[in-house]
Amino acid sequence: MQTPVIIIIIGLFIFWGHYLSGVFERRSIPDVLGLMLIGMLLGPVFHLVEPGSFGSFGSLFSNLVLIFILFESGTDLKISEVQSSFKESAGITTLGFLVTWATISIMCLFIFKLPFLSCLFIGSTLGGTSSAVVVGLVKKIAVRPKTATTLIMESAETDVFTLAIPLSILGLMITGNMDPSIVVAQFIASLVVALLIGIGGAFLWSFILNKTPNLKTTKFSTPAFLFILYGLTEYLNFSGPITALSFGIAIGNLQYFEPKILERIIPNQSIVLPQGEKDFFSELVFLLRTFFFVFIGISVQINRLDWLMWGAIITLTVFAARIIAVILIVARDTPLLDKAVMSIMVPKGLGAAVIATLPLQRAHPDGVIIQSVCFAVILFSTLYCVGLFFLTKTGISLPVYRLVFGRDKLTVQEEALEQRGTEI
Repeated sequence: MQTPVIIIIIGLFIFWGHYLSGVFERRSIPDVLGLMLIGMLLGPVFHLVEPGSFGSFGSLFSNLVLIFILFESGTDLKISEVQSSFKESAGITTLGFLVTWATISIMCLFIFKLPFLSCLFIGSTLGGTSSAVVVGLVKKIAVRPKTATTLIMESAETDVFTLAIPLSILGLMITGNMDPSIVVAQFIASLVVALLIGIGGAFLWSFILNKTPNLKTTKFSTPAFLFILYGLTEYLNFSGPITALSFGIAIGNLQYFEPKILERIIPNQSIVLPQGEKDFFSELVFLLRTFFFVFIGISVQINRLDWLMWGAIITLTVFAARIIAVILIVARDTPLLDKAVMSIMVPKGLGAAVIATLPLQRAHPDGVIIQSVCFAVILFSTLYCVGLFFLTKTGISLPVYRLVFGRDKLTVQEEALEQRGTEI
């Protein structure tokens, strides 16, 4: 394909991404689906682009997306907000992740006969929920503010699980060491060193900004410093992604990490990113995620229909397991509509997609099937979530959920929705 044509296509992709974002706002259809569809048409359907044609750039691109996603996730995670809503969100966050992790891991173990660590990696990667999809959908349905906050905080808090755990498991997969004492030692060493580099790097960067005020006016100096930290950590054979995540969390929550002895040297306010820089990062992440989901579509293995089919079945099982988690953890007097919405909010997103590419990048023998299964679950979880959201919002599925969760007293709105669903 000629260079001018590629440049034109890049421009069209950006406009397509903005258009799909608008569709999401108006129609509650996540842009992920449209981007992956375009990628599938370009790749496995019409074979205009092959994943192998990206060469080493594909690996570099995935790492860049990972760095920015982890950094933005870290800066957006406010410890004060987590503390204030911890009682409401901790239960569904922890139990939801564990149930999903166990469900997917067990199914992969029996269906694909993969090694135990590979199954744990897939399960932990797909154990969370997509913040972009959850936040967008929750705003479009009249659940209680407490329920909306719980779901939004869950999507943010599970990032810690779905990033730290699979990355630690990946290190064990690469080394192939299963000795319990060595495994625990490697896990702790990798995690602690990466955290120290990330948090220590945040202090150092704050100090540098205080000493060189001109850097505060630049927009790319912070990610440039993060690139150095990430590369250094990876070069030392520790977890670069954990460093990126901890650096972002420390940047956004310095007052919770900074020892009193450093307060005079590193003022808290200097490390707070200006709104203009946050907007720049958000736009950059938007561009990266647009191209990355197209890349996912290109990489989907539709020639392995069995993998796609099993991905669809695994996703159905995840939704069923989610209902069990909601029954166990959510108060009985919670409105039926809220329980129904909590049961369907398990779409998988960009973080899971990026993590899923890492085993293949690092030449793990199970890399292809891990990536393919994860991509399939991401696709079907979004499709199922959107479909069930429509059925719930219109009231069509409320009678079914009423059978599942028991005959609690319906709110006036739920009665109206149920009546509307019956008429439809």
